[in-house]
Amino acid sequence: MFTIDVKMGRLLEFRAMEPSMPEDLDVERQRMTHFFQTIPGKVVVCADFSRATIFSPEVATKVVDVLRYDNPRIERSGFLVSDSAIFSLQLERLVNQAGNPARKCFRDPFDLKVFLGPNLTHEEHSRLAQFLSDPVDSPVRRS
Repeated sequence: MFTIDVKMGRLLEFRAMEPSMPEDLDVERQRMTHFFQTIPGKVVVCADFSRATIFSPEVATKVVDVLRYDNPRIERSGFLVSDSAIFSLQLERLVNQAGNPARKCFRDPFDLKVFLGPNLTHEEHSRLAQFLSDPVDSPVRRS
């Protein structure tokens, strides 16, 4: 299951949770397209994959397709990966296949905030911290 939202400025919040099905990604891709059409300029993405598990080959292919398609609209994108070494390696490989050096994976939420921070307004930075630390929405690890 995937969720996507923009609650502040141009900070796009993306969360992946298990199980991930191809149909979930299709629905969220439509929402992402909506945000790209309504937000002027490029977006900064915080993608929380800390609760996701290994993607099936079909989902992995769709993830790379979505990332490549979205590349022109991304100013910077940080992916918080899980503690699973196998899943982390899979996601890092998919992000690299997308071919955008402005996208990086992190195991620590603090490092992700440091990476995205320079590209955010004060309000967006505050929202990023809330997204990563809210008890309802928070990743498994906290900074």
